[in-house]
Amino acid sequence: MVLRVNSLKARRRDLAAALINRGVNLDPLAKWSKVGLVVYESKVPVGATPEYLAGHYMLQGGSSFLPVMALAPQAGERVVDMAAAPGGKTTYLAALMKNQGCIFANEINEK
Repeated sequence: MVLRVNSLKARRRDLAAALINRGVNLDPLAKWSKVGLVVYESKVPVGATPEYLAGHYMLQGGSSFLPVMALAPQAGERVVDMAAAPGGKTTYLAALMKNQGCIFANEINEK
């Protein structure tokens, strides 16, 4: 399982320390990611920690980081996300843009 740190609310090192204290066995995802954490096992439900509920991280596949990193959006830009569901890439775009700019999030699938 992979977590993406919300850089608007937390730092990866601080979040990792907090989750380790809760019984989560994790490591940084890879050298190419500054916001990813890979979880090997956890004594607590990672989708229900106080940090998760406060928006410090979200569950997201590591491969979903790549399109956002390739785009490298900047604050103040306009971005169109044509495959927005369930929202991981869209929220990563917003974090990299420091919540400054405009994101048009679209999803063709009705489900």
